[in-house]
This record gives sequence, structure tokens and C-alpha cells, in this order.
Amino acid sequence: MKKSLISFLATILVAVSVLSASAFSFSDVPSSHEYYSQIKYLETRGLLPENSDDLFQPDKSATPADLYAMLISYADVDIVGQDEVDLPYTDINNDVWYSPYLQTAINLNVLNPPLFNAEFNPNRVIRKRGAIMTLFDALGVGVNKFFDKSDFPFTDLSEDGPSAPYFYKAFNIGLVEENATSAKAAQITTKADLANMLYLIDQSSEGNSVIITVDSINQTQTINNPVFDVFVDVWETIQDEYYYQGEIDEDEMLYEAIDGIVNYLEDPYTTFSSPEDTSAVDVLDSEYEGVGMSVEVLDDEITVITPFKDSPAEEAGIKPNDIIVKVDGINIQGLSLENVVSMIKGTAGTIVEITVKRGTEILNLAVTRGYIIYETVTLEFLEQTGGDIANINMMTFGEDTYNEFLEASREIHDHETTSGNKVIGVILDLRNNPGGYLNTAIDIVGFFFDENKKAVVLEDNKGKKTPYYSKYYGANNEYDIGSGLLADYETVVLVNEGSASASEIVAGALQDYERAKIFGETSFGKGTVQELTFYDDNSIFKLTVSKWLTPDNHDINKKGIVPDRVLENSPTVDWQLDTAIEEFLD
Repeated sequence: MKKSLISFLATILVAVSVLSASAFSFSDVPSSHEYYSQIKYLETRGLLPENSDDLFQPDKSATPADLYAMLISYADVDIVGQDEVDLPYTDINNDVWYSPYLQTAINLNVLNPPLFNAEFNPNRVIRKRGAIMTLFDALGVGVNKFFDKSDFPFTDLSEDGPSAPYFYKAFNIGLVEENATSAKAAQITTKADLANMLYLIDQSSEGNSVIITVDSINQTQTINNPVFDVFVDVWETIQDEYYYQGEIDEDEMLYEAIDGIVNYLEDPYTTFSSPEDTSAVDVLDSEYEGVGMSVEVLDDEITVITPFKDSPAEEAGIKPNDIIVKVDGINIQGLSLENVVSMIKGTAGTIVEITVKRGTEILNLAVTRGYIIYETVTLEFLEQTGGDIANINMMTFGEDTYNEFLEASREIHDHETTSGNKVIGVILDLRNNPGGYLNTAIDIVGFFFDENKKAVVLEDNKGKKTPYYSKYYGANNEYDIGSGLLADYETVVLVNEGSASASEIVAGALQDYERAKIFGETSFGKGTVQELTFYDDNSIFKLTVSKWLTPDNHDINKKGIVPDRVLENSPTVDWQLDTAIEEFLD
């Protein structure tokens, strides 16, 4: 949810005499320092964290604590009091100096702690890539993902990587030297570097709002196992004595070792993607070039969870539960999911031939790749004699879904006023929605109730069950926050075999409370939760951390949500949608 951090871009026409009269409190920043003027500019305007010892430590390597403290201070928002701090992290206390800044960042959704293993690692270093991406996201600095790649100036950064649009923007607003050809994305950032970034953002007038950002967390754990000693000894022996030393790529060897550990788990939803593979991994992105479908490894076979609505994959006839056996005639048996996804993705306008097994049939389907750019939530009003039906279609539960759903709900809420037509019901279409972020699913449940409701129960590896509730903020705030906006509307939810994960959480909660009727086909049955960890080398680890249950403790894993009314579509008629419409006309 976006929340304003406005006021730090207020008018800066301040008289020189006033500036010169302001005392500069940091005794360890000499006037000869490269960023003295930038640090003084921020400090004299009260845009840096309060400091009791008059030290700034400009050349100290910046930590996550420094980053969020400086970010929140610069944004000029109300910082919570020490007695309001209740941090979820296991490795820091509530009374450390930066805890109010972290709590404020969490309250504003600038910082989102993971549900499990919530360590903050406050002393790790911040690299240039992470600093720029975090500041830009939090301060609303507009980043164009379709920038002109022919004009990309950096030779040490892939123009197709996730950080490329950020560095291109940084180059254009002066955060990178005008004639620089090296991005130095992995360079360790100092506190003075952070101050300079904030100063340049301020001078460019680019920052204007907060959006949700995900904090990357690196974790280490001591392994107390004698076999690990054997592993270390084998590793060191290879490094010291192996004859073909020139053939050793230490990084690749480590990634292969990690792959071995992950593959041992035999869990289709637990994966590790090395930096070379992450370009093929979509982290709920709504913009990319490809065919538009969600796939997973199930029972050692690469299986289509669902093609996205109106995507090239759907238009070519690909269906949920199709098993991919060949790509462009190449047998993909034994290849990793990332490799197969990389083979399928490609430049828009080109054709990829995907061979699938559907039951006993083998089908060769030619798919013309396209630009996959979509809104995760769309709304249309279906005009009927007694009023209009609001038809909400959700494609995924991604980063922008909450805001898009909020806008759709506001439009429904105001429809009678703006159009003169009464809304007689809501259809929530979750067909072919493969899921996404757990927190988004919990928030979406809250739109349908005017009280706090248990949305889902998570069961950890020790059998402990923890309920998670959607929040109702009361009638005075519901329009702004979204909770309860759809509570008064009769609702039908549509699901099919392509509805999975977060889709099933929402459908399961509404079914348990008898808040909505579920129409369609039995859903996919993905009842586990994964947590993503993003590392500084651009590798990604996705780990199954729990099983989820419906509010009434129903386990849907590998079973799915069984509709209240089972309906199959014909090739020419959408019986599921038509029957949902009829439900409101009886």
C-alpha cells in the first residue's frame, strides 16, 4: 500500500544567512571531506538521524540499520516512540538506537520482515546495488523498465538484469558520474555515500511516495555435524592438491554443492537459482517477454500450473496440468526448471514450439512470444435488469495486487453514486490464478469482512499452528485502507484447476465462513508456503517453510478447494461465469 512520505521536498528557498547561522554538529566530518556539503545540507535541515555524540562516521561501511535510519529521517515522517517499538526480529532488541526507525519503516510498509527466521543482521554491509534499489523504491523514484538499452552506459552490469533500470535512472539523475562506464554495483557503500545519494535525490525532486519493498536477508548457521568436517576437508584438499587446478571455478563448484543440498529435499517448491539462472525466474513480475504461464516441477515433471488470461500460452491452447516434454524439439527430461523456463522465454514476436503431454495425448503447440504486461486485477460491470454485477478478475497475487484491488473495490463502493446503477453482487474470478504473496492474500480476505477475521493458519515444522488475521480498521478508515469495502455485497468466487496457493487461501477462507459461494472446478491443491531469500550475488533461494490450513483447519494440499457447485465449461460457453451471474438474478 502506498503511503505518502511528503514534506521532505518542501520549498528550499532558504536565505543564505540562515544557513550559515545553523551549526554543523558532526565534529568528525571535516570541511575537506568529499561529501561535506551534502552531509551539512541534510544535517542542517534535520534530515539525518539524531546523534548524541556529535559523530557521523562518514567513512564507516553503511549497515541496514544506517540505511533505514537515514531513509526514515530524510523522509521527515513521525518516528514512533521507544515505548511503541515491538520489532519482530530475533537478533536485535527493542532498545537499540535504531529500533524506532525500523519500527517506523515496518509501519509504513517500507520494510517487510519475513514471516519466519526473522533476522535483521544489522551489521552486514550495504552494497551500492542494494542502497540504490531500496532508496528508489521507498522514495518513489520513477524507474522505467523499458529504458533505451542502446544508451545503457555501463560495461560491468547486464542491461537485462533486475538492477539495470535503477542504475540507468541513477545515471540520469546524477547519482552516477556523468561519464562513468562502470556501475560498480557490488561496491560497499559508506554512510557518506548514502548521504550523497539522498542529497542528489532531493536535488532531482524525484522522490515522492512510499511503496512496499522487500528486505533481503542473508543468514548463516553453524553446522555441528562431523560429516560437515569431511565436506570441508574434501573441499580444502581439492583446492590444495587437485592436479587440474586451472579447471576449477570455485563459485560454480559452490553453486553445484548448494544445488545438491536443495535437490536432496525432493520438494518441488524448494529451489535455488544461481545468478546465471535468476534471469529465468519470475518473482511475480508483471512485465517480461515470454509466453505468460506459471510452471513448477511436480513428481519430477515440469508441469503447467496455469497459463495467464489472454496470454500467448493460453491463446496457443496450453492448459493447467499440461506436462512439458520438449521445447523446440529438445527433450527437456532431466533439465532444471530454470533451464526450461529460459528456453521458453525469449524475444517478443518469435515462436517457440512447446510439446506437452495431456493425459495420453502428445501435443505440439506453437506459441508466439509476446510482451507480458498486465494488471493483476481488472474490473468490469456486467449490466443486468436489476442492477450491475461487479466482475473482478485476479491474475496473480503480486507486488501491485493490493493497490489494484483497492482501486477496484473503491470503484465498486462508489459505483451507484457515479453511475446511478446499484451493484447487486460481486464475482471474484480466481480461475487460472497461480497465487503469489501470502500477505497479499490475507489482506484481500479483509475486504470481504467488517471485522477482524482469521484468514489462514500456518503450521511450522514442529507442528505449531499460528493463525493470521485480516485486519478491519473501522468505518472511518475503511475507504482508505480497504478493509470491509466489499463486506456488504453478495459474492461468488470462481476457481478451477489452475487456481493455486494464495488463490486457494482466499477461496478457502470465504468458503469456511460461508461468506461466498465457490463455483467451478476443484482447485490445484498447493497448500505450502515458500519464503524467498535474495542474496547480494543475485542468487535466489525459495524454501518451503510451512503448510497452510484454512480457518477451519482444512488441509487442502494435493486435494484442492472443492467448489460448492461443480461446473465445467464447454469450448464455446463459459458456464461457470454464466451460472455465477444467474446466482444474483434469482
